[in-house]
Amino acid sequence: MPRIRLIHIVLAIVLGLVALFLIRLHGAAGQSVNVRGDAESGRLYAQNWCTECHSVELETAGTGRFAPDFIVIAQRRSPRWLREFLRQNHLLMPDFVFKPDEGADIVAHIVSLKH
Repeated sequence: MPRIRLIHIVLAIVLGLVALFLIRLHGAAGQSVNVRGDAESGRLYAQNWCTECHSVELETAGTGRFAPDFIVIAQRRSPRWLREFLRQNHLLMPDFVFKPDEGADIVAHIVSLKH
């Protein structure tokens, strides 16, 4: 019995270390990407294109119709994820076709809301 208990303890430690490594790796992946773009231009684009469904500024948090606030998105998603998301077709939102600079500006605006 003591040997099985020791094996369980070692496995628990190894699993904990693997989990910490993966969490650290995931966080580093989101931070290693440089945010290019102009946040102010992105704010203007977002006001024109996104406010029908999203709250896009700190002052309007909680007023989005049915889509998540940009503040929530900023907390949950990395700049890399946001860039990729804006390049894809969307099932639950209009398929905007952004020029590369427009997408980068919107990502810069969303990232600027992270606190």
